[in-house]
Parts: sequence; structure tokens; C-alpha cells
Amino acid sequence: MPVSIELMEAMDYAEAGQFGHRLQIQVTVPNRESARLDWLERSNRPCVEGMPVDAWVDMYRLAPHSNVFAPWVQSEGEEGQATVVFLDPPSIRQAPNAKRTLEFWIVVLDGTDGEGRGGNAWGLFQARQTLRCDAHGAIVEQFFVITGDLAGEDSDPPYPPGWRPR
Repeated sequence: MPVSIELMEAMDYAEAGQFGHRLQIQVTVPNRESARLDWLERSNRPCVEGMPVDAWVDMYRLAPHSNVFAPWVQSEGEEGQATVVFLDPPSIRQAPNAKRTLEFWIVVLDGTDGEGRGGNAWGLFQARQTLRCDAHGAIVEQFFVITGDLAGEDSDPPYPPGWRPR
């Protein structure tokens, strides 16, 4: 069974001076035990402290205690197939000339079962969020698009050029 990564929802929102999207991403992995999550993001406007500008960073490694990753952390120790739902609200402050492009490259690698089987399947989800305000602070762009969706069974998923997992 392959790893599945599915965008369940990408809903526009604007509230409390912020705007962006409420994302619901569902991951189903055949063997949760020892499965790996690489949640890569690249942005021209960093979202958290320690995130470099215009460089891929593994947000799960940078901010493992983020509420976004709580479902993954809570599922650690489960055996067999697991479905994990991530809720992510990437946004920026609504202000004159505010803009951001945020790219996602999410890779999930299958774990192994009690007999050491599995571990070769992977799933990849890629997307781009574009947010922009005009000179008066009005929202003029609020887009979220899927740019890639792949799965494989060869234990060697693709990563962005120049980035390798640790």
C-alpha cells in the first residue's frame, strides 16, 4: 500500500488583521512505526524564528512543538496503518504592500511493521501559497495551488535540488 498525502481543504480566511488559508492535509501511512515526516517550506518572508529566507527548511525539525505537528507526534508509537490529519493556517499580516510566496514540499516515508517489512513506500505533496496586498492594504492575491503529488515504492523520494534529509 502506498503512502497517501491528500489536501482535504484549503479555505481562504481573513480575520484579526491576518489573511491566508486554513489547510487540512491528511496523511495515510501503511506502517506508522518509524515512519518519517519531512515538512519542507521555502518562503521569501519567513514565518517563524530561525527560518531562512528563500531556502528550504524542514519545519518539523525547526519547530517540532508547533500545533501543526501535534497529530504526528501524538501518533508516535502506533503500529500498523495510521491516518494523521494536519491543520496548518499559514498567513501574513494584512498591511500595505504585504506579500509572501510560501512553497511546500512534504514527504512522508513509510515505517516498518513488527516483522521489519515495509519502509519503501513514500508520498510527496507540493504546493504554493501566494498572498499579496495592494498599497492600501486590500487583499489582491490569496491563492493556494497544488504543484505536485507523487507516490513511490522505491524508498528514494525526490527532494528539492540541493536539499537532503538528515
